[in-house]
Amino acid sequence: MKLTKREFLQSVAAGAALSGLGAELRAAARKRDYLRISCEEAFSTPEVVAELSRLAGSVPSMKSGPIAGPFMPNLLDIGAGRITNMDADGVDIQVLLLTSPGVQIFAPDTAISMARDINDRLADAIKAHPTRFAGLATVAPQKPEETAKELARAVSSLGLKGGIINSHTNGEYLDDKKYWPILEAAQALDAPIYIHPRDPSPSLEVPLTVPGFEVSWGYAVETGTHAIRLIGGGVFDQFPKLRIVLGHLGETLPFLLGRLDNRYRWQKDLFGLKSLKRLPSEYVRDNFIVTTSGMNYSIPVKAALEALGPDKVLFAADYPMEVQKDAVDEMEAIDISVDLKKRIFETNPRRVFKI
Repeated sequence: MKLTKREFLQSVAAGAALSGLGAELRAAARKRDYLRISCEEAFSTPEVVAELSRLAGSVPSMKSGPIAGPFMPNLLDIGAGRITNMDADGVDIQVLLLTSPGVQIFAPDTAISMARDINDRLADAIKAHPTRFAGLATVAPQKPEETAKELARAVSSLGLKGGIINSHTNGEYLDDKKYWPILEAAQALDAPIYIHPRDPSPSLEVPLTVPGFEVSWGYAVETGTHAIRLIGGGVFDQFPKLRIVLGHLGETLPFLLGRLDNRYRWQKDLFGLKSLKRLPSEYVRDNFIVTTSGMNYSIPVKAALEALGPDKVLFAADYPMEVQKDAVDEMEAIDISVDLKKRIFETNPRRVFKI
């Protein structure tokens, strides 16, 4: 059978990726005919932990992010130990991103300086393990013009695959036009922005801080609200090719598309609101991609595939916050075709992040 040029290049790339895996993992990947790429895998650095600890008075909380506890060794390891865990759990490639709250609660100059250092360090880790890691650039929205330049450096010079923003920055969201230089840069670079949850903004903190439900519900509502603000604020009318990645199967948005359209039309007509160029569901389907982090369950995965289409869902384990092996096993157990699993695990991540 004669291969097209594209098929030949894809086979070469797949062979190169397999060559970096251990023998057992390489054999397993060939048997299943796809690699497993996980797309929301957290790390940190000692400097970030130290600054977060200083600001938090060394008292761990959801606001401080991880500064102590059982996650710390795995968060700080972006080398051999992490790869050993990936091999044991059946993950071939991790897309690495700085854990929440990132650098977004730091003073602006500190945030920019640390972001540059983190991006350099991440690029070095990827260079040391090019077939096992890819990464997203840490973004410091506190200085939009400077961070737009840093995003360009990280993508164009360091080879990172997009940017990571941990939702709100001091209670502000990316629909605020002062942050649009970052979005303009991302569109120009054709680099996705991953919007990851963090503790709710001050205006949402009280209603969303329900003991035991802050992460499962509060984080989803907070980050989903961020996404809706982007749509309602005209971000995608201004930047139609901008791509936003949301974890946790889209922070509930794929399951609300019909209602979003219905009530948007109703409220727009009732109050004479200025119309967006498209319906809310069209922006979600065209400008958003979702990962399965923390949501590798049959019913919501199938629903997201139906709502968004087979090319908009990517696998993620949310390591080390979730048990990586469980995430893999849960996704593999879902009753969908092998073709769909290949898209979710490999084809879609490769396309979205240019791996």
